[in-house]
Amino acid sequence: MSPLPFRFTILGPPGLACGDTRLDLGTPQQQAVLLLLLANSGSFVRVGEVIDGLWGEHAPATGEAVIRTYISRIRRLLSAHGLDAVISSRSGGYMLDPELFVVDAIEFADLLEAARQEREGGQVPAAVKLLEQALALWTGTALAGVPGEAAERERFRLERLRLVAVQELLRLRLERGEHAEVAAEVPLLIERNRLEEPLYEIYLLALYRSGRRAEALEVYRMVYDLLGKELGISPGPRLRAAHDRILRAEADPGDEPAPAPSDSPASAGWSGESASSGSSGSSGSPVSAAARASRASWAGRHAAARFVGRAGERAAFRDLLGQARPALLFVRGPAGIGKSALLHQLAQDATAEGRQVRHLRPGNRPARHPHPSPSPRERLERFAEELAGAAGPVLLLDAFEELADLEPWLRDDYLTRLPGDTVVVVAGRSGPSAAWLTDPAWSGAIVIRHLEALTPAESAALLEARGVEPGLRASIAGFAAGHPFALSLAAEVGRSRSATGQPSRREAARQVVDGVLARLAGDVPSDLHRWALHVCAHARHTTEDLLAAVLPGGRAAELFDWLRVQPYVETAARGLEVGGALREALDRHLRWRDPAGYERMHRAIRHHVLDELLRGARDPQASVAVMRTVSRLRRHGGVLARYVSQVGEEDVRACPVTPADHDQLVAMARESQGEAAAGSVRFWLERRPEAFTLLRSRGSGRLRAFMSWLALRRPEREELDADPVVGEIWRDVSRRTPLPPEGHVGIARHLMCPAYEAKPSPITDVFQAWMLRRWLHEPGLAASYLIVANGPLWRPLMEYLGHDELTRAGAGHPYAIFGHDWLADPPEVWRDHHLDEELWAERDLFLRQEVSRAGQE
Repeated sequence: MSPLPFRFTILGPPGLACGDTRLDLGTPQQQAVLLLLLANSGSFVRVGEVIDGLWGEHAPATGEAVIRTYISRIRRLLSAHGLDAVISSRSGGYMLDPELFVVDAIEFADLLEAARQEREGGQVPAAVKLLEQALALWTGTALAGVPGEAAERERFRLERLRLVAVQELLRLRLERGEHAEVAAEVPLLIERNRLEEPLYEIYLLALYRSGRRAEALEVYRMVYDLLGKELGISPGPRLRAAHDRILRAEADPGDEPAPAPSDSPASAGWSGESASSGSSGSSGSPVSAAARASRASWAGRHAAARFVGRAGERAAFRDLLGQARPALLFVRGPAGIGKSALLHQLAQDATAEGRQVRHLRPGNRPARHPHPSPSPRERLERFAEELAGAAGPVLLLDAFEELADLEPWLRDDYLTRLPGDTVVVVAGRSGPSAAWLTDPAWSGAIVIRHLEALTPAESAALLEARGVEPGLRASIAGFAAGHPFALSLAAEVGRSRSATGQPSRREAARQVVDGVLARLAGDVPSDLHRWALHVCAHARHTTEDLLAAVLPGGRAAELFDWLRVQPYVETAARGLEVGGALREALDRHLRWRDPAGYERMHRAIRHHVLDELLRGARDPQASVAVMRTVSRLRRHGGVLARYVSQVGEEDVRACPVTPADHDQLVAMARESQGEAAAGSVRFWLERRPEAFTLLRSRGSGRLRAFMSWLALRRPEREELDADPVVGEIWRDVSRRTPLPPEGHVGIARHLMCPAYEAKPSPITDVFQAWMLRRWLHEPGLAASYLIVANGPLWRPLMEYLGHDELTRAGAGHPYAIFGHDWLADPPEVWRDHHLDEELWAERDLFLRQEVSRAGQE
């Protein structure tokens, strides 16, 4: 195919060349519009987004007309050179066709990835050459002279990539032994990037390996003071590790000469990485062999120090290594959950055990790369030859979904030809197929592990290992919800903000959100499918009924079926769920992109939950599900989520009271809250047994909890005297507006759950759902009250729900009484009290928090 005649250059002053002719792109503002379309080529960009990207919050009133003028001029410019239809328009947006251009930034990214592939294959000289070619594409500051917020974001991203490439090149040159040369070049880079820790690490190593240990130690002291003064933080773990090694004058793997380059090209596309203990697969002098062994050992120790979590999976792998028979470990999980990182660590673990390891993993080599790319099958065949006769070898297959066509061959032919004690680890988004699970030849040999999110402690350890300042760790961990990719991405963006102050917190959060969406969700078939995904992320449980209520149009079944097969959607007992970082990213993205649509969706979901689901939630499990969904919708209020359990189930059933239950209820009340409570229960059981609902274990029938709801219009004097709590409540009612003729007062008189009076639980969720249903939907309810034994625990929730505490209640009894006047504050008004918080409360990604010295330690 002939090269494309049109070439955009943005790694410097922007330009567009047609053959040998360089086109005039017009004013800087016009260039900004064109380059914004280029940055989003292949996708429609709304006029509003272009306005935001060019002017931000300072857009002129004529902004839309100005943008259309620029688009018209750009079209005339491109049409004059044969590009009549390169910009298409649709419903207020524009799209640039990416197939007609070469872009130097894409070439740069391709060369950078190719260099990494060469480095992974051990081809250091080839990697150096590719990085030098990539950096030679730069002619100045990216997008020099182009105004606007969008250009500034892209400029920052590209300049950051450039610095990363420079650092990778410097590290490779250190591997080649160019210590003195690197030591001479790094100070200028540090002058331009004063807070970039990796540059100081490279400088320390270059000085130390050049025999300038004292200078290296002095540089560390200088950067330690700099980071403390400028940012109030200490150097990150990598820089500290380099300093410790220099301080102890340990032998450094970089002191040895780099291994001789291999004559064979590194693999491409699907790349094969082999790690073996005691292998003689490459030739070279004894010195270079020692250097390779030392470097591999150091790299293994370094990777192990940075690897976090997955103790169960690593233990299962070690067990398989010790079985001396064929074994197949399937590691499954959605994108970004850490499958590839785990396989890399398992390779290190196996190598440490003296096993020969072969690792097949995906890569993306540019199509124009000079070396052909072996197919996965060719690579696997070579592995089989290399592993023949090895004792207990290990084969690691990553991104197995991309090998789906090879599965029958692998299962029925290839794996049977490997040594009989081979351990095979397969990582993919789904587990083994039914054909694999039902194959008698593999019966008892398959182990399946589903990767879950990291624990809070593991998340904190990962962020510390990535050098994130302590004050940012809580906000990042809260957003990522233990998802390794989201943690890592946010950690790098946060670390960059700490070092440079750029981008702004809002732009940094948007960068992370966009990255998470691109990696974890990818493309969707249509706008309607994307809305279904947003609904699933916003609600706790998504069903066909919910989709039909929020997205009318008769396609709820189709959308539900599509959601159900997505690898990032979990199938739960009460519907579909999108969890963790993707849930947060989808919610934040929609709120920013379409705030009006976001509010409509939120209101529609809330209406369905509070009106449809709550009315029908008689079963305890359904009640728990409703409360967890309500908690999800109100999570940004900062209160309700603390009083609703988020996990766990209680296998209980609701049932009415019978005369045979009376003594048991009285005994539970006496044991839990004393004699006064027991007397009240006995009185109302005899007076109004229909007011009581019991929760019993489904299996044993054991009484777990009970509740009473008294609906009173004109209580008799005997009732008020027999129960002083109800008497106190009725005096409060009498001080308010008289009850309407058909009105009544509802009192949650007894909320007995002895095992959970000190903390929320699924049982207290049931109680809350039952009360919420009565508050919103009980005809004639004029006021409601509830009595709790642990007032300090529940007081913040009652204040949030607009329930006042009776000020005189504490004098005569040990309970807290809370009430609400539904005539003065009716349900349709009450439910919107915290709507602004629900919708627009500020999310805390990259918000700094004060951390005590003890907390840092």
